Amino acid sequence: MDMKQRARELLRRLEAAIAANQLVLPSLPEVVIRVRALTESGNCSVEELEREISRDPAIAARLVKVANSSIMRRGVPVSSVRQAIVLLGFRLVRSMVTQLALLQTMGRAGGDPGRLRGFVEGGLHISALCRDLAESFPYLDAELAALGGLLHDIGKLPLREFLRQQPELSGIERLRFELMLHPLVGAMLLRHWDMPEDLIQMARWHETVLRDSGRPLPDYVDVVIAANLMHYGTQEGRYARYAGVSVPALDKCLTGRNQDEPSLHVRRELVQLMTSE
Repeated sequence: MDMKQRARELLRRLEAAIAANQLVLPSLPEVVIRVRALTESGNCSVEELEREISRDPAIAARLVKVANSSIMRRGVPVSSVRQAIVLLGFRLVRSMVTQLALLQTMGRAGGDPGRLRGFVEGGLHISALCRDLAESFPYLDAELAALGGLLHDIGKLPLREFLRQQPELSGIERLRFELMLHPLVGAMLLRHWDMPEDLIQMARWHETVLRDSGRPLPDYVDVVIAANLMHYGTQEGRYARYAGVSVPALDKCLTGRNQDEPSLHVRRELVQLMTSE
């Protein structure tokens, strides 16, 4: 049985394990569910949103910290959740709370702590790149792109747990199957969380590097493919085979702009703010 056949068999077993409750997909954090429901209801008040966010003191404190940073602040010092909400607006607050809560969830995942920290920081770097790239195209929602960048590899977390339970697999094989299957598992998890379809597609297709939608302008999947390549580079490692190759997503996202790594200082500050205690 070749690697692709084995991967299909593993995916079938994973789906069966989920159906039998032998592998439980992580739940979307309650604060995310409540905040998203409130902000999408059409009649949410600042007071209601402040009350919900304040029920999670760690997220409330981090939101104020991010809102009071040089990245987000518009000349007004921020010292409370209410000020952060007024300054940032409901849509951005919803995005930030979602990202902060999911970072907490990721941080509690099992496995190698060093590898997990690299996973979280890599997701934040790619998230910031996705935001930066999407801001060049008015029809794209930069905050949605940023959330998709954070979540594009989320399938690795339940998949790693499942692969650890397969004694016949060597360490190298687990890594290979993780790379092959995590886009499918990520899309499955985001659908389980009832996330927007654009985020599901970003998770599902981000490793299809030479994908071409046939349209001249980038979509959200193009943005995350480009961000991945910019983050990891093509000089060595997993994407080295694309060095010197014309990648449609990169061509669309970088046409007419400086192709140097964008907003590096913003990326570093976001990572520090969102991962520091």
